[in-house]
Amino acid sequence: MTVQDLYQPPLPRAAVWLTWSGLLPFLAALGAWAAGGVLGEPRPLAIGSKAFLVYSAVILSFLGGVRWGRVMSAGAAAPGYVLAVLPSLWAFPALFLPTLYAVAALAVGFGLALWFDTRADALPATPGFRVLRQRISSAVLAAHGVAMGLCWHFGGGLAAP
Repeated sequence: MTVQDLYQPPLPRAAVWLTWSGLLPFLAALGAWAAGGVLGEPRPLAIGSKAFLVYSAVILSFLGGVRWGRVMSAGAAAPGYVLAVLPSLWAFPALFLPTLYAVAALAVGFGLALWFDTRADALPATPGFRVLRQRISSAVLAAHGVAMGLCWHFGGGLAAP
């Protein structure tokens, strides 16, 4: 915890619950993707993989918005704003990669966003923010690991999305 964290209000309980509820679309998409693969049904396989990728890109972009707000409220310099837009500039083109590469690229994006928000960051944060970011990001990265396994197991992981 940095000294700046000591002057922030505690993280609201609703923020914690809403953060964790953000895993539900990842899990639903993985479920559809896996069910489609197990049943040999191309439609749920395609819907699940597309839903996973799109939601992943949306959430990675959202993390950039969170950083933008933190940069603005801290009155940080221009490089902070550049770091804030990088997640969306990373996520959008990932959607045009073959599925396996898109999942991997988005996972790298989440890893980098986590590093910037927890290790390479001097911005003020509500107490508990960094710990919550580490935990939720670990779960999101695990979901991306499962998605990569689905790509390999059911084939087509290198096909265009």
